[in-house]
Amino acid sequence: MRILGLTAILWLLLPAASLWADAIISVDPPAPSVSTGQTFSLTVDVAGVADLYGYQFDLYFNPTVLSALSVAEGSFLAEGGPTIFLPGTIDDVGGTITGNADILQTAVSGVTGSGTLLIFSFQALSPGDSSVQIANLLALNSFGEGLVLDSAGSVVTVAGAAVPEPATVLLLLMGTARLFPVFTALLTRRSHL
Repeated sequence: MRILGLTAILWLLLPAASLWADAIISVDPPAPSVSTGQTFSLTVDVAGVADLYGYQFDLYFNPTVLSALSVAEGSFLAEGGPTIFLPGTIDDVGGTITGNADILQTAVSGVTGSGTLLIFSFQALSPGDSSVQIANLLALNSFGEGLVLDSAGSVVTVAGAAVPEPATVLLLLMGTARLFPVFTALLTRRSHL
């Protein structure tokens, strides 16, 4: 009889546990390609979370490939009411954006579901790959208890600017040199008129 009662309780708790187990915070898009000099955005999204009341995390990137420009609050947590948002501190030398945080001010319960937590703007500096990873993640529910969230990063691929082949430049110069006498003749003829 006790085993039957325990089994029934576990079956009742299983759906709640699956909501917590499937929750993930990720950098999106997971593998963007950009060009040198291009400005672009990455979002940090949460999916399948239950009762998210506040969070804090750091973001790491390769500072020789990317430069961080700004941090903006996403719309997900604000669905629960007014928030206190703290954009992280950008360190383009060390490749970090530390202390990104957001918490509900007066809500009784947290937010459940999926959405965008933060929006990061970057500029592509040089060709190469840069992983963008979430670190030191802390997420709390409305009771002040820690939430377990899996995390997934991104890898940004920066392509270099197109550089003309030496043969192309040489052909361009030769063509310009051949047209020089024609332009000179036209200018001389025009000045005589």
